[in-house]
Amino acid sequence: MHEGSSLPAGGSTAPGRHAASAREFVDSSSFVWHQRFELVPGIYTPGGNDIEYLMNAVGVPADLTGRRVLDVGTANAGAAFIAERRGAERVVAVDIFPSDWFGVDSLIDFLDSKVAFVRGSVYDLPRIVADDFDLVFLFGVLYHLRHPLLALDALRAVATGEVFVETAVADHELGSAAGEPLVRFYPGDELAGDSSNWFAPTVRALREWSVTSGYEVLSSNAWPEEAPQRASVHLAVTRGDPLFEQVSYERSRYEAGV
Repeated sequence: MHEGSSLPAGGSTAPGRHAASAREFVDSSSFVWHQRFELVPGIYTPGGNDIEYLMNAVGVPADLTGRRVLDVGTANAGAAFIAERRGAERVVAVDIFPSDWFGVDSLIDFLDSKVAFVRGSVYDLPRIVADDFDLVFLFGVLYHLRHPLLALDALRAVATGEVFVETAVADHELGSAAGEPLVRFYPGDELAGDSSNWFAPTVRALREWSVTSGYEVLSSNAWPEEAPQRASVHLAVTRGDPLFEQVSYERSRYEAGV
């Protein structure tokens, strides 16, 4: 679910591991490799989506010392491991697939990592994670969800600081309407030939979704610049009730304890 291309890796890698053991680990693995990241110095995993490039592109700090980080839709847990290398105090990785599907259990063992894996849906976050988090990542997930606004509510329920969201957007399909707060619905496999894709907002809609859901948009980015197909927002959780609760009779299911 993650997209990107390579940038130099940052932070330390697995202590005591070397290139030969990393190559052997990769060659002997039978799980799905979705992400590319540095396993040990100079040895990268074979996934197609460079997760550290994406983290840098959306503005995740290089120093996460002492921070509590949640990575939702973790796949191979590349962002979780990189956050740990950048000094995060606690890192939790969440995915709907079991830990062996993307090899998270094997990677945790190989890297001697303290990343904690939790299986579950983004909608279940307030129930399945016990902590609040300083940073939350949602990379390449939003367009796979049938209830994207509910997902933003769930992230806010467990976030105390910043949230980074990266997603497909529909601006490149909409011509002169690209600047409007619109959302494209894909009832089949129209988006990237993948029937698990449902919605792609415009960049403006993504920002306005975020504001109404109780976030301040600290920054946003979209690419390609002239006709965006991907975008990210760097968000901060606002105090008090989210805007949608202030203007609507609808209340957050998480605030209501449902």
